[in-house]
Amino acid sequence: MSLSLTILGSSSATPTAHLFPSSQWLEIQNQHFLIDCGEGAQMQIRKNKLSFARLNAIFISHAHGDHFFGLMGLLSSLDLMKRQKELLLFAPQQILDLITSYFYTHTPDPFSYPLTMTPIQPGATYVLYQTPYIRVITFPLSHTIPCQGFAFEELFPYRNIRPEKIKQYSIPVCDLMNIKKGSDWTDENGRIIPNHELTLPPPEGLKYVYCTDTAFVETLRELAGTCDLLYHEATYKSSERHMAPITGHSTTIEAARAAQMLQARYLLIGHFSTRYKNSQELVAEARSLFPNTFFARQNTRFALDRKTRQLTIDEL
Repeated sequence: MSLSLTILGSSSATPTAHLFPSSQWLEIQNQHFLIDCGEGAQMQIRKNKLSFARLNAIFISHAHGDHFFGLMGLLSSLDLMKRQKELLLFAPQQILDLITSYFYTHTPDPFSYPLTMTPIQPGATYVLYQTPYIRVITFPLSHTIPCQGFAFEELFPYRNIRPEKIKQYSIPVCDLMNIKKGSDWTDENGRIIPNHELTLPPPEGLKYVYCTDTAFVETLRELAGTCDLLYHEATYKSSERHMAPITGHSTTIEAARAAQMLQARYLLIGHFSTRYKNSQELVAEARSLFPNTFFARQNTRFALDRKTRQLTIDEL
């Protein structure tokens, strides 16, 4: 099993003839999430052969158009596809108001599917979404308008049963769930078998952190914690670092510093200024500080194996 991240777009500001703005598709614990939804996102979903039907939730970082202009069209297309499954949308209130005014003015039920909209509280760090198997935390970034990052973390609530011990003690099936939850087991003679003898610890979950449009955040470790895979914007080369705090963006070296802070295994960088024609120059600059740096190239899938923690990269 692995975490899979498909880059639908990673360009900054204006789309070009060949590059799409920010949008990513994350598969984690059998959940399918869209992170930001720049213009053309649904075209990229089709091109990358991803399933619209499996989409569970959409997370929008902030209200700049290059991160959500594809949202209205996607919601409409899902209706045309006769989607029935509920869709969760987490976004700034400003975007939710726009959706409400456009779609809900003339009808209280504009879609074939339930759309549950939840506003993201700006400037706050909190659990935005959680199931027994995954937790999504949002945290503030530093941009020219309120902007939030996201941390997606696998959860494993149950310990792993040791089959040989279950057989040794003839433990009935009806008791296994309590044991998996961490309980000791008492046999018919009143003898207590400690849980650590009957089980093994659950696997260590994978964690992906998404930091788009932001200046360097000194407290990022406290906000997001450590992670296996980090996406961090890198709009500028280090030589133009004077521009970064003015525009609310980061340099390649600052993205690499963020990866070091979070003790990430791998760093993906993108959102490069369109003034740069050679992405490898920016990657090389980040690698000078953090060697496991890769370009978040559109139409590329990054898969992280839970057991080995190895990253596999496949281009469409």
